[in-house]
Amino acid sequence: MMIHENMHLQNASYVKEAFSLLCWNIHKEMGQHAFDARFGSLIAQWRPDFILLQEAVLDRRTAGYFEEFNFAAAINIGLRHRQFGVLTAARSPFLRTIGLKTNRKEMRFTTRKSLLITSHPFQDGTELTTVNIHAINFVSANIFIEEIERLVETLSGIDGAMIVTGDFNTWSSKRLEYLKNFAKMIGLEAAEFENHHHIKRRFSKPLDHLFYRGLKLQKAEAIDTGKVSDHNPIVATFTTLK
Repeated sequence: MMIHENMHLQNASYVKEAFSLLCWNIHKEMGQHAFDARFGSLIAQWRPDFILLQEAVLDRRTAGYFEEFNFAAAINIGLRHRQFGVLTAARSPFLRTIGLKTNRKEMRFTTRKSLLITSHPFQDGTELTTVNIHAINFVSANIFIEEIERLVETLSGIDGAMIVTGDFNTWSSKRLEYLKNFAKMIGLEAAEFENHHHIKRRFSKPLDHLFYRGLKLQKAEAIDTGKVSDHNPIVATFTTLK
């Protein structure tokens, strides 16, 4: 699994006791004027401490989007001068990064999907784990479940505060029901969103989700960005339980 890392702020501070997160499937739109303008305004408005993107672009311009952040990406598509995958950016240091690709390929595009697990320090010595996922699509529900079960195995050995978010491609009742069971298996709560009607849906099922544990969710909201991407971003603010 290829992981791209840019850790120029590794001396940055700990995860704050109150912090914010932005999650967005950006449909490979980095470099397009409409995306760049909207992304910049979201960062200025919300000042997120974490940014978790799906279908991010990795090329010579990528670092310019994250000048105040460390970032890492798990690549699922690699071209000569450009790569694509999930990207996690954080104002706090990265302690560990784990990138995973799906075992199975998507039937239509013959590509694999990727996810990225990262850990970040709180000041008291505990850690926050974030999981940035773009779940496999264009396969049967059984294959979808098989791939999520791999994630359950990986996360079952990780204790403490955790956020799992991204585009889960839960467009069927069977996929959505299994995702709820996944959350129960590792002790996660599902965020309830303000403006939830802005979350991307297919067959009336939401595709983007945010789960958490060991934290207090203060607010979660879906933001309408028009046609900047085929998904809308979600933002959330958390505080620690201490």
